[in-house]
Amino acid sequence: MMSTTVVTLMLLFNLLQDSAGDTEPQETEGLSSLFVQRDISAELKSLSDLVNQQGTTLLELKSELLKMQKENTAQETELSAMKTRLAVSEREVEYLKKENTVLENRLTASENATKNHIKENAERLKVAFSAALTDSGTVGPFSVQTQLVFKKVITNVGKAYNSNTGVFTAPVKGIYYFRFTALGYLHSNAMSVNLHKNQQTLMHIGSYNTHGYHEFISSGLTLELEVGDEIYTSLSATYKLYDNSNNSTTFTGFLLCPL
Repeated sequence: MMSTTVVTLMLLFNLLQDSAGDTEPQETEGLSSLFVQRDISAELKSLSDLVNQQGTTLLELKSELLKMQKENTAQETELSAMKTRLAVSEREVEYLKKENTVLENRLTASENATKNHIKENAERLKVAFSAALTDSGTVGPFSVQTQLVFKKVITNVGKAYNSNTGVFTAPVKGIYYFRFTALGYLHSNAMSVNLHKNQQTLMHIGSYNTHGYHEFISSGLTLELEVGDEIYTSLSATYKLYDNSNNSTTFTGFLLCPL
């Protein structure tokens, strides 16, 4: 009985030891599992926070991207508008270039016309002539007053004096000076010269030679003339003049200043 009891106690003791030995690893494993679970939870939370943070960052990036897209769209619109304005400006520049070319051509033509006009005016403003009467000796007497034609042209700048008619025609409005000199040398010779403007007699000057030697008459006038006014001389009826290669009887005129 006692031996049975001892055996029983020994079995119980062994069971307790086995029980104690089995419990310690189980507790250790439980603790390890708990720590692992806690670490995983912490990692998950950390990952969740990181995901949330990245999500927020992604939203901010999306918002920034949308803003940049809007700005880019606005810039593209502005760029398109600038291209349009540039195209319009280029067309305007081309038009202005063409217009400028036309204006330059007009200006060149105008300058050329002005130069030609100035040249023509300069030529017109250079007016002077002198002419002698004849190489034939005595002129006259005539039964009526006769227009004198000074055929021997000495100077005719501006071509205003006509040696075929003896008439000077004013090419420009201005102040002119005219002068004549005449020779008579025969005894009992009446000599004279009349100066005319258009149909008006402006001056008569004459002399009567009583000595038979050379005798001169000379005079002049300053006249304001319009374009086209005519100046000429005449010999009174029954009067005589004389001229030869010495050019003693002359008619002269020139422009003093234009008006």
